[in-house]
Amino acid sequence: MRYRFMFVFFILTVLPFVLVGYIALSKSEKTIRSSNLDSVVQASKNLDHFLRYVLNEQDKIMASDETQELLDGGKLAAQLGEIPYANKLSAYTDTLNYANKLFKIRLFPLEPSRYPAYMKSVYGPAELEQVPWFAEIVTKGRFFWKVFGPADHPSLYVQPTLGSVKRLHSLKTFQPTGVAVMEIRPAMLAEFIDPVKQFDNQRLMLVHKDQAIIYSTDGSYDGKDAEELERELSVPFVSKTMKYAGTESLVNVSALLGGELKLVSVVPMKDLNNPVAVLNKLTIAFLVFYFLMSLALAWYITVKYTSPISSLVRQMKILARNQFNEAALANSNWVKRSDEVGWLYRGMSHMVSEIHKLLEETREFEKRKKQLEFQVLNYQINPHFLYNTLDTIRWKAEAHQVAEISEMVSSLSSLFRLSLNGGRELTTVRRELELLKSYIQIEKVRQSSLVRMMYRIEEDIMELPLIRLILQPLVENAIRHGIAGKGDAGIIIIQGTLEEDGICFRITDNGAGMAEDVRDRLLDPSAESRQDREGGLGLINVHERLRHYFGEPYGLDIQSEPGRGTTVILLHPRLPDNTTEIDR
Repeated sequence: MRYRFMFVFFILTVLPFVLVGYIALSKSEKTIRSSNLDSVVQASKNLDHFLRYVLNEQDKIMASDETQELLDGGKLAAQLGEIPYANKLSAYTDTLNYANKLFKIRLFPLEPSRYPAYMKSVYGPAELEQVPWFAEIVTKGRFFWKVFGPADHPSLYVQPTLGSVKRLHSLKTFQPTGVAVMEIRPAMLAEFIDPVKQFDNQRLMLVHKDQAIIYSTDGSYDGKDAEELERELSVPFVSKTMKYAGTESLVNVSALLGGELKLVSVVPMKDLNNPVAVLNKLTIAFLVFYFLMSLALAWYITVKYTSPISSLVRQMKILARNQFNEAALANSNWVKRSDEVGWLYRGMSHMVSEIHKLLEETREFEKRKKQLEFQVLNYQINPHFLYNTLDTIRWKAEAHQVAEISEMVSSLSSLFRLSLNGGRELTTVRRELELLKSYIQIEKVRQSSLVRMMYRIEEDIMELPLIRLILQPLVENAIRHGIAGKGDAGIIIIQGTLEEDGICFRITDNGAGMAEDVRDRLLDPSAESRQDREGGLGLINVHERLRHYFGEPYGLDIQSEPGRGTTVILLHPRLPDNTTEIDR
């Protein structure tokens, strides 16, 4: 009982508190996660707008008259000479870059090797035509984003730099004339990405689609970091918890520029859960408090109630083993208590005393019952002796050629044998009809008149189980109160059929019939006297027996009209074949 009480206490107090605490913690954590995700998504949108603005500015510069004139396929260089041309082109790009702090523009002729002076001043001695990215833009002409790093040009790129690479075309001839590279200054990326950082150990990265890190808030540009996130970076949007650098972390990914770049946020879960750590500690403190309270309460219940009840149960088991002998009842101090426990002990003592008296009375009753059964056996008549005596009378009547007496004795013997039915309540339809015919034969001799009977019994029901002595009282009632006084004109028809509800018998006579109020009283259990039922005591007996054994749907129904005869309908359930016993 104490364990059950502790369980119930836990369910009613501790569990709801745990549930509320869990919901509060999960809601807080969900809100923090949602806030972090929203900030990443908004930052990616802002950065996307900025990069598209850079592309538009790049297009404007490429379409300007100055750019078109300077990169016109070598015409201006031929006019001015290589050195003046290099100075003019360098001065033009310097002017553009000086006026703009957001990005840096680099302009290259389509064939850099023809302009060694210019290329040496802006790109160094390297053969630009052999560089893969330059060869790709010259031959294919498709715009792309490129991450430039120290590996591309150590003196130009100290840290990874995002650049937009486009091929320049003449607006007049539409022929390619050069290459324009618009490089985003890393400081500009920092202004968009750094404000998103919410936690000390949070890391934000701008990653190119080839897994190259363009910008990282912690200054780390190791490609292995992006490789660890490679699966998550393959989809445009991700928010999930995963292992990153050996630490369980929340990873949020948002794509920009149609998936060309992705802004990635990685927050260790321990940093994410720090804001709810206080709430978590408070929850644990309350749980410990409630647990200790449950132990204290369980101890109190054990001392005050569970132990006395356990002792009471043990005493009851001892009493049961000793057949409730009062001597086995142990004295207890708990009997003196004035609360419910004391009442239980006093009540048990009184109950044991009463049970002991009842057991003594039961033993005395059983002794008297055995004596009465012995007396009944002494006075019991053997039915076989009575059958044999009736058969002897029949033989004597035949020997003296008194056939009527012989036939009546034979019918009486059959009637007696079939009605007793070996003490069994169930017989068969066939045996019940044999009993009925024996009774009719006796009635014919007694009344010295013809009792006209007609049987219409389906052969399928002849061997079905049937309660004994239920047809004879109905036929007797039809003879005495139906066709009495009609002489040879009286007739009784017995029909037996198998219907959906069971076995149905209809006993119809062409007697005087009866009024409706008389018919209602015949099956009314409250009409106690024979006079109330107009002689129908046998009907109510059969009706009540059927109701007793089989329930409300079964029994008798009477249909009658004055002057037009009576039909008694008997409905009996169909019992399983070979049924010989019935619960009484």
